[in-house]
Amino acid sequence: MTTPSSPPCLSLLDLSVYRGECPVVDHVSITIQAGELVGLIGPNGAGKTSLMRGALGLLPHQGHSSLTALRADLRAKAVAWLPQNREIAWPVSVETLVMLGRVPHLAAGQMPQQNDRTAVAHALAAMDLTGFEKRPATALSGGEQARVLMARALAQDCPLIMADEPVAGLDPRHQIATLAYLRDLTRQGKAALVSLHDLGLAARFCDRLILMDHGQKRADGAPKNVLTEAHLRQVFGITAHVTTSDQGLIFQALEVVR
Repeated sequence: MTTPSSPPCLSLLDLSVYRGECPVVDHVSITIQAGELVGLIGPNGAGKTSLMRGALGLLPHQGHSSLTALRADLRAKAVAWLPQNREIAWPVSVETLVMLGRVPHLAAGQMPQQNDRTAVAHALAAMDLTGFEKRPATALSGGEQARVLMARALAQDCPLIMADEPVAGLDPRHQIATLAYLRDLTRQGKAALVSLHDLGLAARFCDRLILMDHGQKRADGAPKNVLTEAHLRQVFGITAHVTTSDQGLIFQALEVVR
């Protein structure tokens, strides 16, 4: 359980992120605590990917990120990162690829131990990949490769998971299963920040939504307080039906605002 004195898993203060001389994220402040599944939403070009990459120190930035304040080896134990690019370049086995998630926990030259093999097995099972261990990762479908890379992030077993469009390209079953698993992890004390384009999934699974628009944070709060008629019209240019059910918040986009 999170207590008021628990340090945040991620703290950003006045973070601005640059691509060239242009700021693509403008003075954004965010705090994410253990126990939270936070969805990062916004239209294309809103700054979602740049925000996460800047927070990780992968893009030039100004302001404070609690992650970039860490040494690289400690950062690798604090956060697992799933980028949007799903390309797998080498035909290594699925098991070998997922085992790369354990590298931050191994000393130089150390071979994986039983706890590492157990973490990999659990990650593969979570992504419905048991039985895929010896298959070449490059021989899998695009959706299967995406699940393998998600399993690698899970095997890293960090307090914070940051994932850029983790369910893009997955079939509906695996989209739901992946977000349900992330939600279960946060209920067990981890934290997750995920960018999502599917607002229905964001509404259904996330505890909080952060709405980005033109590099700025437009809203931050419970899904029902972020997915308002005004925000949907002004930021996304759509109307939608939003209702509360026994299964949580249900979102259905309706039409483009003319």
